[in-house]
Amino acid sequence: MPLLVLPIRPAEYLQQGLSHCGAFAVKAILSACGKDDGRAPQMYHPGFLGRATGFSPPDTWVKLFRSHGLLVKRRSAVNLSPAERLELLKRLLNENNVVMLRIGNGYLDNGGYSSLRGQLIGHWVTLWGYDDTLQVFYTYDPRVKRERWDRSLPAGNIARSYDATLRDWHGALFLWPWRYLYIRVQLPSQVSK
Repeated sequence: MPLLVLPIRPAEYLQQGLSHCGAFAVKAILSACGKDDGRAPQMYHPGFLGRATGFSPPDTWVKLFRSHGLLVKRRSAVNLSPAERLELLKRLLNENNVVMLRIGNGYLDNGGYSSLRGQLIGHWVTLWGYDDTLQVFYTYDPRVKRERWDRSLPAGNIARSYDATLRDWHGALFLWPWRYLYIRVQLPSQVSK
């Protein structure tokens, strides 16, 4: 399939501050699925420590999605080749899933990229579609500054190339246990089947 865009979108794309990317990604998915209760993204962390630091482990988000009645799985693609990883992401989207990726964030506020930063900073983004012709994923990255959003996209706030997505998905060095980690959330139409 040369182009796929999921049939639902977040109610709005929000810009995070220095932290809480996981909570912003979770709020986007919950709002797209009609499950957001309106709280601030930071309040989706289940405990004080997460709210204070902006960090919650991946299983926290899995439990939270399940508590909202969504079917979700946490997996790793560490044993796949780059081509297989790319096909996995596209297949998950084709099967009507939102995909939440744990990445290394080397993106600078000015739109540039730092490999060093990408090795040091962990981050969460969500995928909402892809275009084989352009070789991009339609991505919601809550860290991208509002003035850099591409409002012409059919979903997400930025288009990231297949190569950049695969590079980023390798993850930050200090998060090596979560390399190529993804959380697959089935859309509500799939849940009712």
